[in-house]
Amino acid sequence: MVASLESTVREISPQAIARELARRLAPQATYVRVAHSAEGWKILLEAEQIPDQRTCLDVLVAFLSPVLPQSIDVYGRQLGGQRPAWGVRLRPRPVATPTPGTVRARQLEPLALAASVLGIFGLGAVGQWQSPSVWLAAAPEPTVEQVRSVILNAAPILTPARPPLWHHYSPPEAFRGHVFNRVALPPEQKLVALTFDDGPDPTYTPQVLDILAQEKVKATFFAIARAVAARPKLAQRIVREGHVLANHSWSHGYHYFNPAAAQHEVDQSQQLIEDISGANIKLFRPPGGNLHNGLVSHASQQGYGVVMWSVDPQDWLPRQTSDRIVNTVVQQAHAGAIVLLHDGGGSRRATVAALPRIIAELRAKGYQFVTVPELIAAQEPTSLPEPPSWLTIQETAQLQQLILQLETRIQVLEKELKTTPLWAIAEREYLAATLREQQAALSWVQQRLAFEQAAEGQYQAALKLAEQATLAAKAQQSSVAKTLWQRAIATLDSIPNTAFVAPLAQIKQRQYSCRMHQLQ
Repeated sequence: MVASLESTVREISPQAIARELARRLAPQATYVRVAHSAEGWKILLEAEQIPDQRTCLDVLVAFLSPVLPQSIDVYGRQLGGQRPAWGVRLRPRPVATPTPGTVRARQLEPLALAASVLGIFGLGAVGQWQSPSVWLAAAPEPTVEQVRSVILNAAPILTPARPPLWHHYSPPEAFRGHVFNRVALPPEQKLVALTFDDGPDPTYTPQVLDILAQEKVKATFFAIARAVAARPKLAQRIVREGHVLANHSWSHGYHYFNPAAAQHEVDQSQQLIEDISGANIKLFRPPGGNLHNGLVSHASQQGYGVVMWSVDPQDWLPRQTSDRIVNTVVQQAHAGAIVLLHDGGGSRRATVAALPRIIAELRAKGYQFVTVPELIAAQEPTSLPEPPSWLTIQETAQLQQLILQLETRIQVLEKELKTTPLWAIAEREYLAATLREQQAALSWVQQRLAFEQAAEGQYQAALKLAEQATLAAKAQQSSVAKTLWQRAIATLDSIPNTAFVAPLAQIKQRQYSCRMHQLQ
């Protein structure tokens, strides 16, 4: 008992005091709520029957007198009631030279015990009881999950960010270097991946993206690299809107490629897609599904997952109709299916017309739409890439928007907490807990913003060094240029991997390394 009391006294937290008082008042089955502010302590006691005032005060005085030097307002209320039945203020008695054991540290000062709440709280305690700080002190500490939930719930309404820079993906061992046309899932796991080949096309790709955005569906686009080079903004839009942009070769050739040509066809495409969009997805789809012309052999050796398909509505046929496309997809769909469609390579009017119906009819059958990496992850739960953090937004401008949003929400909650009726205990507790969650979220976002701004500062410093290196190289100052390239690379290397700008920094590192070696 003594050890427990000493431990509680050392903590001096509202939660610790509430626990100890509840234990001491256990015979009355009393529920205890404790709040603290600079002005003093507030204690609310509740029980099935109105707590006995004298018994409760005896326990409080015996327990709290030695440890709490401030005034204490104590209220008793029947459990579930709206108004306290009694209230008492305990004040420290001024003592010139306190002597342990001889001086009683507290005296009772009865408050007005009128039935009116204003009468009970009318002796100056009302302002303190209304103060948000009192209720915040008593509110539980938000959990990590609660703070994340606040941020994630706010993120979708922010202005869209630039391309998700963390879109770097390598398939797990079971798929890496292998050809697959579906993902083996149990029948009840009704996931389907829509894939689009041969784009980006200036006419049909925007229409496909508009439909996917309207239906809130994510898809996988296997793009021809020279089309990406010709239409970089479309490629960037694909990635920016949360889709997967993967490799469909440079030229879409069906002929045989020798090893050197195959390396150029696959690797050059991958590099260009990454340079333009920031995405490096190690998935490859061979043109025409040709597995034996040298491209698949090279892609497999490089660790790509070679993605074929299990549902083919042949939407590429010149006279194909939207009805036949829809019927084929809906009839052949299965858990783990990969559906082949096209957003380029010819007229895709039928595909565009069929797409909303495909989505609606498969949803009616209980299917959900995912990207190919997500489909793989359904079988291999650890295979999805980890973003810089659990945060779903990817740029500092959005963090700044989020800070303003949280600050506004906090102001509203503070006003609501201060103006809520005194007897609305449950509502005040809810508002205080919500307010603490918002404040904790704001603190986290502010820290994250400072972290990202520091990383962006390093990135910009590296770009300036690279500009100086380029000028030195043009002036035939090779040693100076090499030193500047080295400094730029080292600066980029110091950027944390979890920063938003880290993937771009990695791309620049590779580019600067190549330029530095060209000087030698």
